[in-house]
This record gives sequence, structure tokens and C-alpha cells, in this order.
Amino acid sequence: MKLSKLCNLRCTYCYEYDELSHKEQMPLDGIEFFFKSVAEYVLSRNHSIPIDLVLHGGEPLLLPPDYLRAVCTLRDKYFGANGIAHTTAVQSNLFQISDKKIDLLEELNISLGISLDVFGEQRIDIAGRVSQEKVLDNLQRLLDRNFPVGGIVVLHALNINKAVNIYEFYNKLGITFRFLPIFSQHNPPERMAHLMLSFEAIVAALQKVAKAQFAAPSRIEVLPLKNYFEAAVRYLAGQDIGVFIPSEHEWVLIVNTNGDTYSHGDPYSAAGYMGNIFQQSLTEIFTSKAYANVTKIRMERGETCRRCQFDRKCNQIDIVEAIPSERFYDEAGVMQCSVAKPMIQFMVDEIQRSPQTQALINLSCYQEEALPLLRM
Repeated sequence: MKLSKLCNLRCTYCYEYDELSHKEQMPLDGIEFFFKSVAEYVLSRNHSIPIDLVLHGGEPLLLPPDYLRAVCTLRDKYFGANGIAHTTAVQSNLFQISDKKIDLLEELNISLGISLDVFGEQRIDIAGRVSQEKVLDNLQRLLDRNFPVGGIVVLHALNINKAVNIYEFYNKLGITFRFLPIFSQHNPPERMAHLMLSFEAIVAALQKVAKAQFAAPSRIEVLPLKNYFEAAVRYLAGQDIGVFIPSEHEWVLIVNTNGDTYSHGDPYSAAGYMGNIFQQSLTEIFTSKAYANVTKIRMERGETCRRCQFDRKCNQIDIVEAIPSERFYDEAGVMQCSVAKPMIQFMVDEIQRSPQTQALINLSCYQEEALPLLRM
């Protein structure tokens, strides 16, 4: 949920870059309409759908405390009061946070995700200064208070050679994090052109991180490596998961400040537009022609998975929900899986080199619940 685009940083690679000075806030009456329709939708399905709210931006922690309280009051009114399982998180650049703001997050039961690349110096403030020193000070404030956080790292050309060092930084602090690689684009904005990465470079860097995690006890989970590892275990154990069908199990909705709602793979474009959650109920959106068109596009991408040896072993998100820069097509126009597939094969090879792991996988009593025993 893009509560506001307003931000106190101007990170070089930010996809909201052109709107980071905009002060408009998501209207509370629109949020209430949305939460009410979500609750009705979930209740109609016997509470079978957990709701994870991610308050995004811009920088959500710039929003007034009373506004965040109002959002959470509506959350509690429609989700908490109806017994709907839910979580709430804020994704923050951590450039500006106080003890009072941390108190507020605790009061409202909001978890915190932080954006910290550690290396690369692309997260800069409005004056063009690198933000990291202040961010590290604020991270220490959170650690001193034992406030749990998760991390996001944008992997790009200026920090890819430090991928293992980034892992070691987070591992030492015990912070689970996700790598979000920048993929090469045909026409990247000029400010981003020097940051582009090839698929091959991304795979090589992720493999180095995986080897570092295999080599010594790890305190954390690293995404998407965890997903690739679990897919490899399923492959070796001969187990399948279901085909990912968005209309049956919607993965994520990207909600713009004005209520326009999109798929993950095609945000802010006609190909991904589902409807407006301030004007249409969730049921209306999910039964609309626009939603059917968006689902069709995603299912067509999913045909790449059907041709793969790891079909129904991985979660298929990398392909079905791939953003444009993540999509690669061969000379015949067939979409290829350029990161997940080689990474799963790498994980298979690494697991097979471990006699202990292989013995566990070969146990006839092996079940999906045993995956935690095989964690990296």
C-alpha cells in the first residue's frame, strides 16, 4: 500500500523517483472501504486467507503518527474484530527514526523492514549525501531495543562484488534479508544505466553467497536463496507443490496512493491494472474483466514453468510475477528462466555433494515438514 510517495532520500535506482516529492496521502475513507471489502471477502471464504499489509512509499515513517494510528484503527476494526489473521509491516529507509517512532510501531503492532545495501552508495539524501552513516546509527538504536527487523538489499553493478560481504554483515547481526537484483534493461533511465546487471552476473553472485552460507553455520535466512534451496530439496525428494494460479491464490496486490491496483509483474501499467480498491470491492475486482486479463497474462508467463524440469518444485513466482526487466526471451520468442532455474540446479548439485543431506532426503519417511531439517 503506497500510503504516500513522499521521501527524504533520492536513491538512484528508485522506481518511484519522479514522485518522491509528492505529499498526497492515501485517503482514510478509501482505506476503510478497502479494508471493509477485504474483510468481507475473507469472511466469505471462512477465514482461509491471511492478510499481510505492507505500508510502503516513499518513506512511510514520515507520515504523521495520528495518520498511522488511524490506518491501524481501521485495520483492527475490520480484521482484528473479525478474527482475520493479519500482519502489518512498514518498509523504511531508516534515515529518520526516533525512539517515539519506535514506540509507535510497538504500540500499533507494526513490524519493520529496512532498506540497507551496505555497499554501493546509491542511497543518498536530497542533498546528494550518502545516507548510510545515519541509517547504521538508527539500526543500532533498533538493535539496542531488541526491535526485530528484516532487510532488503538492492544488488547492482557497484556492490555485486561485495555480495558475500553483505551477507556476512546481515548474518553477523542475525537479520534475515532479501537480495533484489537490478536486471539489465533495454532503455534504463540515465541515472541508473551504470548500475545494470546481466543475469549471468546475478547468478554468479548468488552462488557465491550460497556457498558462504553452506560453509559455516548461518543465523539467518537469505531470500531468494531459501526458496531455491527448498525447490532443490523437493526435486531431490520427488515432491510437488501446486501450480501457481493467481486467481486461486493471489500473491500480492500493488496499491497506488489513489487506489489503483496492479499485479507485481506489471505495476503502473495497463497490462497489470486490476481496478481501483477505493471504488470497487475486492470481489468486484476479482470477478472483473480487467482482473481476468491480468491473470491471463500471468498464466501465459507461467507456461515457461511447465516446460521446466523443476516445474512444481519451485513457487513459480520468479516467472509468473516477473517484472519486465526480469523477462528474457530466446530467439524463438520463448520466455526463459534465467536466474531461478540455474540457481535451483546449483542447489541440487550442492546438496548432492553432502552425503548427510542426501541420506536424509532419501529416507522413505521424508515429508515436506522435514524441510526445516535441511535449512542452509
